[in-house]
Amino acid sequence: MFRFFPLFGIVSMLFLINACNDTPNSIGKGSQPPGDYGSVHVDTFYATDHSSLPHLLFTSSIDRFMLGKYKTYQAWTCLKFYSWPDSLIGVRITGATIQLKGVYHFGDSLAQLSFSVHRAMSNLFLSDSLTYDSLNMNTVNSVNGVYYNTSPLSVQTVIPVGDTESISIKILDTTMLREWFSTNTDTMNLNDGLILKPTNSNVIRGFYSFNTSDTAYQPTLYIDYIDTNGNSLSYSHKVGVSEYVSTVNQASLITDNNLIYIQNGISYRGLVSFDSIPITWPLSIHRAVLQVASYSSEFVTHDTLYALSVGSSGESDGIAFALSQRSTDSSGHPLYSFEVRPIAIRWLSNASIRKVALCGYTESSSFDLFKFYGNGALKPRIIITYSVQR
Repeated sequence: MFRFFPLFGIVSMLFLINACNDTPNSIGKGSQPPGDYGSVHVDTFYATDHSSLPHLLFTSSIDRFMLGKYKTYQAWTCLKFYSWPDSLIGVRITGATIQLKGVYHFGDSLAQLSFSVHRAMSNLFLSDSLTYDSLNMNTVNSVNGVYYNTSPLSVQTVIPVGDTESISIKILDTTMLREWFSTNTDTMNLNDGLILKPTNSNVIRGFYSFNTSDTAYQPTLYIDYIDTNGNSLSYSHKVGVSEYVSTVNQASLITDNNLIYIQNGISYRGLVSFDSIPITWPLSIHRAVLQVASYSSEFVTHDTLYALSVGSSGESDGIAFALSQRSTDSSGHPLYSFEVRPIAIRWLSNASIRKVALCGYTESSSFDLFKFYGNGALKPRIIITYSVQR
């Protein structure tokens, strides 16, 4: 059997074969001169300056709070229970205890924790604008103070029982508690909560706050009372808010101006400048790696840091950040590296000043202290891989 192709099919095939065998023409040749192809550079730039600056912490939203003293460190706790059931209004209270579940310590784990309990006088402590200095200068009114009553409700000492054990705080002022319970239907200024002020101790202890996901660990107020019918009853309450304020003597913390200090729990952040980077737009940044060499770390719970972009005011703007990766350099120094390409792009596009802030990963919930080389051969550096137009 024979197959026959139509004449127009044979002609089309010959045309296609001939077209495929054409030699390339010169259309488009030379549209990009060889000198315009991007060249890749890898340059290292060293920090021109550094500092360690205090930063206001926001602690009312974290899952723990701190209380105690260690060296020149201090942490005071602000604690408030609220949203009571109406059944507690007018009852006769026979006993009251606050239970706090431990989770952390900073300092001497065997040291006793001692503190005084004060009735708060102002709801301002529930905002994140409160500082340690505000509470410490609570003497404008020499009788009662501004933020808390200077006469303590009690002074209590806790014998160390481990990080994860609970402590109990007895509340003996039943008049104050009855006023608290009436705040659902009366004025709210009768319940501003409590201030826990550390006294003589050599440890700062952490306790779970109301924000912890496990309700069994939340601060709990236990009430024993006799209701209006004469029945003896008990009630536990877990609704509230807490925060802590803290301080450290700067002279005892920053003892060597050649180092960068990053202190969690207070906090102090490191600020590193790269003002002498000569490269400018137009260019394309492929990668930027910030490296800082560790001098030492103390009481480290989480060995991780953040690098944060810095705005024109010199403060962290929160627009770009990077988490550290830890390695070791050829001399055995711990080296923290950050992928900071978004930050470098902001520098070179004049969107922010050429600085980067360093802070702890658990800045609000631990007292980790990091020290990094700021000067000398191990001072911070940034390695930028980029292409420029030629």
